[in-house]
Amino acid sequence: MKYIFILSFLIALGCKQQQNKIKNTKAAQIEITIKEEKENPIIKTQEDLIVVLKNPNNVIDAKALIENSGLIWSELVIDKVALKTVLIKVPIDKKDFWIDRLKKSNAFSSVEIKTRETINSIKSISENTYVKIRKSYCYSDCAVYDVVFFKNGKVIFNGIEHVINKGKHEFTISESKMKKIKGMFKKTLFDTYLESYVDKSLMDFPSTFITYNKKQIEIKLWKNVPLELVLAYQSIEDILFEKKLIQQ
Repeated sequence: MKYIFILSFLIALGCKQQQNKIKNTKAAQIEITIKEEKENPIIKTQEDLIVVLKNPNNVIDAKALIENSGLIWSELVIDKVALKTVLIKVPIDKKDFWIDRLKKSNAFSSVEIKTRETINSIKSISENTYVKIRKSYCYSDCAVYDVVFFKNGKVIFNGIEHVINKGKHEFTISESKMKKIKGMFKKTLFDTYLESYVDKSLMDFPSTFITYNKKQIEIKLWKNVPLELVLAYQSIEDILFEKKLIQQ
């Protein structure tokens, strides 16, 4: 019995020493890895950007623009009918150049460095938007802008070209005015309308993009547009005229 006890003790002692040896070996490997990382730090060569497509129906052209510029189209971060948000990669030493270049490309409504806050902000804006209007360029002096009306009456207007006030302007309309706009759009049959009222022969005409209820409609030829939608759009324009943001 005595010998059995001694033998068991020796075996247990051997196991413990083996475990300590393994722990020491792992600790040494971790220390070597940390030392190597300090001596040879990983150099970041690319910056992640989050871009929001102005026209969510035009993913193919937006992707071609990115890839033809020598940049990396990584993945669709938000893929909804009326909202396409993409993760792209640009050279880190030229990130400022590309942020400015992409903003001026007229393909994206937002170009930001990727952070959790950026993505959450984009989602929040989308969820709280009631209606969004975007006016495109033409060959003349057409007003170019985009404007977002939020559910709580907050408005963000971004004047781009041929408007009275360029740049971003934020204001809040009264509850009664917001109620009127909501009433006008609820009278429409937006979900049943065509996604495009465009005559391709009218190249010089600007496009008006209306995003409402998770759907976007492009209008270039107003004569075929349902009257209810025309009146709803005019209720938006009336606010912009009143705020002296665009010319009548």
